[in-house]
Amino acid sequence: MKKIVLMFCCFTQVMMATEYFAKANPLEEYAIKSAASGQVTRVDITKEGRVSDGAMLIMIDDKIDVAQLTASKEKVSLLESNLALSKQSVNNSYKAMQIAKKNYEKVKGLSSYTRVQKDAKLVSAINATNSYLQSKTTQQNLKTQLVDLKERIIALEDSISKKHVFVKKGHFIYKIYPRKGDFVTMGSPLLQSADISKARLSVYVTKEDLLGIKEKKIFIDGKETSYKIEKLWKMADSKNISAYRCDILIDRPELFSVLKKVEFR
Repeated sequence: MKKIVLMFCCFTQVMMATEYFAKANPLEEYAIKSAASGQVTRVDITKEGRVSDGAMLIMIDDKIDVAQLTASKEKVSLLESNLALSKQSVNNSYKAMQIAKKNYEKVKGLSSYTRVQKDAKLVSAINATNSYLQSKTTQQNLKTQLVDLKERIIALEDSISKKHVFVKKGHFIYKIYPRKGDFVTMGSPLLQSADISKARLSVYVTKEDLLGIKEKKIFIDGKETSYKIEKLWKMADSKNISAYRCDILIDRPELFSVLKKVEFR
């Protein structure tokens, strides 16, 4: 009698489990749009429909950027050399200024020196001070130019990187849009790709099944799994009225877009 009751309870539990069906979609699907304008000089259309090996897929003309980057780096080298020389010039002019000031201080109170001689010492001290200030100004200008140039290099490197388009290794490349010779602008679609490291099952469960669903075991195609609910919407779906979306992440299947039967028991 106990066996019959136990069998009846198990049968009832199985019968109460509602079946849902969901497509095994990639973990994430995304589009890559152009972040720069220019002519497409290279595109590997053979990679369409394949898993990315991490190699560059699309290149937008970057000749001018590369030339400007090379020239800017050369200018940085020259400016750094000039800055080193300017530091020596500042040190020398500072020493000259200090000497001229001391010479004036020594004679300005002596009665043995005429007014003309004292004025000459004062003018010499003023000129030395002006020379020091000029060398400091030159040094500051060089520093400013160097900062501006380094910012320019960063901008050029960023521009070049935006013209070299990659898809992360292991991601699937659905579609490549441009062809060699095409002109693209910012925002132009370049390719469609997907993260296929896992699959996502999205099912829309009833309000009744929503109760205690996170404590239930998940069965896929009739087999018990150790999968857990990744995300559960507590608000009814706008399209599937009176149903609540439930996402489950599963291991990468052999084929995507196939229907999977999902049960919560």
